[in-house]
Amino acid sequence: MRPRLRCAVVLGAAVLLTALSLDFVGAETRNRGLQRLLERNFTAEQSLQIERGYRAAQQAGLQERRILDLVETCVDADFEAPAVARILSLAAQLNLERLPVESFVAKIEEGIAKRVPPERVLQAAERRALMLNRARTIVNGAVLEGFDLRDRDEILPDVAAALEAGVSAEAIRRILVDSLEAGDGVGDIRRKLFP
Repeated sequence: MRPRLRCAVVLGAAVLLTALSLDFVGAETRNRGLQRLLERNFTAEQSLQIERGYRAAQQAGLQERRILDLVETCVDADFEAPAVARILSLAAQLNLERLPVESFVAKIEEGIAKRVPPERVLQAAERRALMLNRARTIVNGAVLEGFDLRDRDEILPDVAAALEAGVSAEAIRRILVDSLEAGDGVGDIRRKLFP
């Protein structure tokens, strides 16, 4: 092998090893952060339950920083291990279904900020996940009627919130269809959903 080529190969290998070691160090730091959180309030078995939820959320494509923040928020709010694992599972499901996880997380953070008991926060989060699924069905139905809804992902949390507020699916569908026929934007649709 010529000296120049050998130098390029060695340099390339060194860069790759450095990148891999930095990624390993980053993963190691994140794992230590998770471990510190779990050791604060949970038994080894409870920690394992949460770690499984954490790994499932990772496999579903959620960003590690977001998952760790969610776990930390729940741990700081004194959630039991099964509730933390359930929240991670719901977040993973939403992400797999390409539904807005941020709306779900916002519901959790809102409940915690209002000092709502963890059991009720979990119930509200489960309800939000269910409503996001129902909202997707309603919005997709409007799209199937031939209307272009460019801001589908942006409107889904609003439709879910309207469902939670007691607006019927049919009333929401009608608002969407009328708004789309009129060429209304997302802001106009929001005003019609929440007059």
